[in-house]
Amino acid sequence: MRIATFNLESFGDNRFDRDRLAPRIAVFRPHLLDLNADILCLQEVNAQKKPGQRVRCFAALDALLEQTPYASFHRAHSTRPGESIPADRHNLIILSRYPILERRVLHSTHVHPPHWQMRHGHPAPETVQPVLFDRPLLYAKLDAGLAKPLHVFCVHLRAPIAAPIPGGKVSAFVWRSAEAWAEGYFLASLKHTAQSLDLRLAIDTIFSEDPQALILAAGDFNAGGETNALRLVRAPVEDTGNPELASRELLQLDARIPRQERQTVIHDGRGQTLDHILASRALEAHVRSIRIFNAGLADEVRDAGSIAETGSFHAAVEAEFDFAPRSNPRSG
Repeated sequence: MRIATFNLESFGDNRFDRDRLAPRIAVFRPHLLDLNADILCLQEVNAQKKPGQRVRCFAALDALLEQTPYASFHRAHSTRPGESIPADRHNLIILSRYPILERRVLHSTHVHPPHWQMRHGHPAPETVQPVLFDRPLLYAKLDAGLAKPLHVFCVHLRAPIAAPIPGGKVSAFVWRSAEAWAEGYFLASLKHTAQSLDLRLAIDTIFSEDPQALILAAGDFNAGGETNALRLVRAPVEDTGNPELASRELLQLDARIPRQERQTVIHDGRGQTLDHILASRALEAHVRSIRIFNAGLADEVRDAGSIAETGSFHAAVEAEFDFAPRSNPRSG
């Protein structure tokens, strides 16, 4: 079984335009075929409006998946908070060869939004305001023909870029003051960490029902291996200090790859590992291999204008597992 994650870098315009999509599809489709994944977690999939339709659909994604096995896969997608329709930008998608038994969209599901009163906005709010998450998490329970269901979380955590402050900028990329930038950066970090906690608590609800559950969290964590957010999701024994909690730890599968080969994003000449696959110990026991598809990866700063030719500034990550399934469910 192959499970992969891939950030498609804001794939699809506001309106569906097959001709504008063609260059990126020409790049992406061979990548997806090379992955040959049984389960594929996608981030930054935009939804489009078609003429005469009020609700957005995944027309761009459908065009990408044409003529590939993924076109017939079962599909789960994220939605706007409190609604059943996709957002216009940056949706999460899980494509699965196996039947999807349950789907949930997590948006401050296990944590209350933090509250903060801005001091450096213009005008500055007079009351405390909730710090809402920018995007949800997506969960799916799959029948992969194993003795237990497979629990998959598709993840895209908030980027460590300063969050907007009312009146805090002179222009799109120029801040009015260091104080406004600092407060915005703090708020971004707060969102990032709180969303990581929401994910961790969702994982723990599954472990509470089955300490040996098969759990996988894959996606763009916008965090390296030693950052607080990723450690929070993993809950390593060296941090909890309790060997009895070892079964609740998630293991970072991509850490098996030599550090110099582990980059999933290149930022101004510096390689970073922001995309990860984490697995519970019960699932990690079946790992056969882990691979990052970063050959020819473009630089998101130096090659910023070449997204049509490069497809995405993120590399796909794929893990292969060795199971003895009791059955072979067919895709629908």
